[in-house]
Amino acid sequence: MKKRLVHGTPITPKRLLPQLRGHSFCVSFMHPEQLEDCIKLVGKDEVLILDNGAFTAWKKGIKLDDTWWEKYYAWANDAMDRCPNAVCVIPDVINGSEQENLELIAKAIKGGKIKYPERAMAIWHLNESMGMLEKLFACFNFVGFGSCQEFDVARNKPGSPYMRKISEAWANMKYWSFKYAKDRPWIHMMRGLGVLHKIGFDSADSCNIAMNHWRNKNTVVHHVAQFADRLAAKVNHQELTEMPLFCNAA
Repeated sequence: MKKRLVHGTPITPKRLLPQLRGHSFCVSFMHPEQLEDCIKLVGKDEVLILDNGAFTAWKKGIKLDDTWWEKYYAWANDAMDRCPNAVCVIPDVINGSEQENLELIAKAIKGGKIKYPERAMAIWHLNESMGMLEKLFACFNFVGFGSCQEFDVARNKPGSPYMRKISEAWANMKYWSFKYAKDRPWIHMMRGLGVLHKIGFDSADSCNIAMNHWRNKNTVVHHVAQFADRLAAKVNHQELTEMPLFCNAA
């Protein structure tokens, strides 16, 4: 199955964004300025992830209350109305408990905040229990994996705590597929470009191009498009050429 590399926005300068026509995108509620362009450019079989921006807001000291989330859901629902590829990321509590995150999920789904619950993505943090993941597995078509200090996606060598936890999750999901008689959800790794070619995730988002495309701008015509094609080739195990990938920016 083809893996999707989801490109974080904004891409600057904006005139370069059309070079990514046909790709997948992630647009944050904290930086929504390229949403309309991404709706037009996203590929037919690709995904447009609508991120709630909770982590960015938390780092900036912005209070994340019900008013904030109401604005986010209104923004996301409008985008989903106009883009069938759009998937809405349900907010989570930064450093919160499983119960706190389940309460936010319940508000989003049972409370009717998300207009298209079949295109909602719930986040499972790797320091949470397999029981929590099982709940999300049973209820959602899209589940995002979020790393944490204990299970850091950047520390993904064989035998690392991160890889052991991912292996445990994958083994459990195989069992749950039989238990619930359903295919596993689409699994997205948050900021996971560095492991997308190693692990059977369906997609991962990265700001690699947004941060690093300028490194090739004077050496390659349509350098953003070629950079994206190179990254896609890597995650789908295709033949590579010698352009640098800068994967440390995932």
